[in-house]
Amino acid sequence: MLKKQDKDNILTRQGYKNTKSRQAVVDILEASQLALSADDIYLKIKESGNSTNLSTVYRTLELMESKGLVNKIIMSDGKARFELTGDAHKHSLICTGCHKMVPIDFCPLEALQNDVGKKTSFDITGHKLELYGICPECKKM
Repeated sequence: MLKKQDKDNILTRQGYKNTKSRQAVVDILEASQLALSADDIYLKIKESGNSTNLSTVYRTLELMESKGLVNKIIMSDGKARFELTGDAHKHSLICTGCHKMVPIDFCPLEALQNDVGKKTSFDITGHKLELYGICPECKKM
C-alpha cells in the first residue's frame, strides 16, 4: 500500500501533471482490495461525487501502466482490470468466479528467470505470474 505522500507524487515523479481526475483514479485503486476495470473505476469516481470522462480514466490507466505504476490483468472474461503496483512485483491467484485476487507471498519464478537469462543472454528486467482458478467460496456455490 502506498503512503499518502508517495501517492500524491506518483505521476509527478514520472514528470506528469497530477490532475484531479488522475488523482481520483489513484485514490480509487488505492482504496480497493480487488483489481478494478476502467468501468468500475469510472463508476466509483462518479459515486464519490467527482466528475471525469471514461476516456480520461482509460488514458490515465494507459499512462500509469506504461510507467509501471499499475498492473494490468486480463481476466478470463476478457476484461482488463488494474491494481497499483506498489514497491515490489506481485504474483496472484485469481478467481474466475468472483475475480478475487490472492497474492502469492513468494516468487516462484526467480530461479527460472535467472536460468533463462543465462541461457539466452537476456538482461531480464521483470516478470509477472497470474494463476487462474476457482476460490474456495465460489466452489461452494
